[in-house]
Amino acid sequence: MRGVALPLLIALAAPAAAAPVRMFAVGHKVRIDDAVTYQSFHDKMAALMDAAFPGRATLVQAGVDDVASHLFPVDPGAPANALVVFPEDVGLAAALIGSRGAGARGQSTSTAAILGLIGPYNAQYNYYSTKYPGQPFVRTLVLAVTDTLYRGFYETFRELAMTHAVYLAASFNGAPARRVEEPDPLVALLRDPDEPSRTYAYEAMSPFPYNTTLVFAPDGEVLVPDGNGGTLESPSATGGVIRGSTNKAYLTPIEEPPPGNDTGLSLAFGPVRDLEVLDTPVGRLAIVISKDAWMIDVNDRFLAKGANVVLQPEAFSEWAYADTPWQPDIFKEGGFANLQKNVPWVANVDASMTGNFFDVTFDGQSAVLGRKQKVSPGPLGPGNAWVGQNPDTGFRVVGPWIEPDPGIANPSLTLAERRALLAADGAKLLPGSGTACGGPLDAGACENGYREAIVFADVDVPEGATTAPVDATRAPPPRFSAAVRVNGPEPLPVAQHAPRVAARGARVYVVWHEASAGLDNVYLAVSRDRGETFAPPVRVSDHPPGTVAEMNPAIAARGRRVLVTWQEFAAGRNDDAGRIELARFDTRGTKLGPDVRVDDHDGVGKWVPAIALVGNDPLVTWVDERDTGFAGEPVEHIYVARGHGGGATFDPAVRIDAGATDPLAAHLDNKWGPALATLGNTAYAAWADFRNYNWDIFLARSDDGGATWGTNVRVDDFPDLERLDERPSLAVDRRGPLHVVWTDLRAREADTNIFYARSDDRGASFTADRQLDDSKVGFDADHDTPTNQWHPSLAADHGALFVAWQDDRFGNDDIFFTASFDGGASFAPAERVDDTGPGPSEQSRPSLALARRGKRRLCYAVWEDDRDGTSDVYLARRGCGGP
Repeated sequence: MRGVALPLLIALAAPAAAAPVRMFAVGHKVRIDDAVTYQSFHDKMAALMDAAFPGRATLVQAGVDDVASHLFPVDPGAPANALVVFPEDVGLAAALIGSRGAGARGQSTSTAAILGLIGPYNAQYNYYSTKYPGQPFVRTLVLAVTDTLYRGFYETFRELAMTHAVYLAASFNGAPARRVEEPDPLVALLRDPDEPSRTYAYEAMSPFPYNTTLVFAPDGEVLVPDGNGGTLESPSATGGVIRGSTNKAYLTPIEEPPPGNDTGLSLAFGPVRDLEVLDTPVGRLAIVISKDAWMIDVNDRFLAKGANVVLQPEAFSEWAYADTPWQPDIFKEGGFANLQKNVPWVANVDASMTGNFFDVTFDGQSAVLGRKQKVSPGPLGPGNAWVGQNPDTGFRVVGPWIEPDPGIANPSLTLAERRALLAADGAKLLPGSGTACGGPLDAGACENGYREAIVFADVDVPEGATTAPVDATRAPPPRFSAAVRVNGPEPLPVAQHAPRVAARGARVYVVWHEASAGLDNVYLAVSRDRGETFAPPVRVSDHPPGTVAEMNPAIAARGRRVLVTWQEFAAGRNDDAGRIELARFDTRGTKLGPDVRVDDHDGVGKWVPAIALVGNDPLVTWVDERDTGFAGEPVEHIYVARGHGGGATFDPAVRIDAGATDPLAAHLDNKWGPALATLGNTAYAAWADFRNYNWDIFLARSDDGGATWGTNVRVDDFPDLERLDERPSLAVDRRGPLHVVWTDLRAREADTNIFYARSDDRGASFTADRQLDDSKVGFDADHDTPTNQWHPSLAADHGALFVAWQDDRFGNDDIFFTASFDGGASFAPAERVDDTGPGPSEQSRPSLALARRGKRRLCYAVWEDDRDGTSDVYLARRGCGGP
């Protein structure tokens, strides 16, 4: 990280209210020898948990820590509660258990192993193909091994959670199942023939096997969401059916069914809308199984639902086999980056599986991650980076790789030299490398010599709205005013989120959502003196306080009218049925008439609306789940509705997005985060789009005020894979050009930036996109650590462009700003907006607005800010004249 000169005004801070939880990441190494019998599978997992387990030295690598010795009361200094996370697919090898798996275990490829299960499971295959006809071949085979999987995986981890009195998360590929007991004839059909005296068996209760994580409570029950923000115990409260806590939504190609992959595992996609937070004594848990950790909509939903601890079970396919692209960088783009972006999240527990499973490889370094800070990470060491990266804050503890980063012993090595040395040894791990290990538990640069590890850290999990220490540090920014707290004083701590701002003349309007009386409600505050002071906020909707969950408001102002739109859930916290609503106000903040329903479809989710004005009438767009995917899955599409009479009524909603979908995204044709801009009767909409199995920015234009929409045009232009582009913000100049900014993650680098493109032909084509922020100026790849920029907000006026965004270049999140006075040809050096200097507080999710009064132009920025210990809304302003 580059050195940054900041005023040394750090103040002592009072601690936030929080309860400590000891969090363990278990980096399990998969071995075929551990899946010969139910007992051998159990013993491997039990030995990982407890160093005193008999025969541990024959099951676990030397030097690997355990869980049991670090639990209370064995460790009297340990917190009362503990969370243990095992990797994605820790139950994968369990499918090979027993005599029926002997032939599969003897194969040399994973494909041959799968085929080797067909004959031994023929009777069960026939049963499920009759019960659930029309399923892909491999999917039915996964159903056929249900009893083996639940007998091995479910019973083992249930017992371990109960034995050690911990919350334990473990993952496998399977369908929901029930236990059937004799004399039911199904027992004899489904039960493992190796256990003829067993009086029960497990039956799949769905045709859909998922990549699923089960969170076991200390009593052995699986914690599952109730669909309304609460938690149930399974199977006792789920009709005897054992359900997963979370099902993976975004499958990798090897996991997909047709048409994405005709020869894959044919798992089912967990609907994104079913990803729910689990409210537990060890945190409000968001579970992102591997690829889900990178996905925009997944993370945004978990943020909106109040998560504070993220579990990331991983079976990452490679780590350091080659020096380009560098896989740890790709990995850092996911859970690590999203943890830093989403300020309410305090930890990510990354449990990574290692080992060669036939010809399929898994590798990674398990870690417990925390929030970055404005401190130096110190020199490169084993605890402040994954191998082949420069040091960073945010690592609480990191598991070892097969060897230390050579840059620790030799700081003179370049980054490229370090990675080349690591990759030379990493390649020796691969199947068929020809470099034999000395024994089956040896770790090092040899075939299948992967390291397994157990690491842990104590994490303070916030209780209630207080989430951070008070930060009294103040350092005046270069040009912005001192920040003003918009939401005003509070008798009790309340968290405000998702602020948006509009301005007109001397008046400034700010909206946000907060849960001050039950469920979240949307509030509006009005300033009549250009943002110097604000009147007490007023609730926006007609609902009684706290009775309906309202969130993610958007606002527009023109003439003597202010319009506010928001999403809400139809009942409780059930996001499967939502509405888009609108309220109208005068310039003083007095409400004009009742709430108006914008959307026209009940019973499906609605998310993240945006608003613009066509004349005096509102145009509102949002994410809508009314459509279904290739196999009937609910998917996210972009809809829009045009208002009339200043928003008194709305036309039927129309869909904006259209176009062909990559086969890999056929089940995942999702869109997210729409934005709008208008000029006269011309409207532009942009959004993040997964149609190409990458997140790209797409745009469409309407020439009739939003009634109909033209061809979708891709805005970003990077050609390589694994693009993660999001958060478009639009502005159309009165002189004609259309401007787009967005959050851009490209080139498989752990470096998110703000990019910009311009269209001079009304959105038909765009200039080559380019980085707008200046975070890479003077960047030294051999010594500096990449930083992240997110959440851009764009405004334009008479050829001038202004952009604010969230930026962690100083260590954690702050608000930055730049301007262009040549139509986007160049941008000024970035400047700080917030006034907390080097303090520990964080500022995030900005929104920017412009207002004119005569020739004077003011920029107003609002954002979320935890300087007071809770998330509040702050505003700062500056003059935005010429350069």
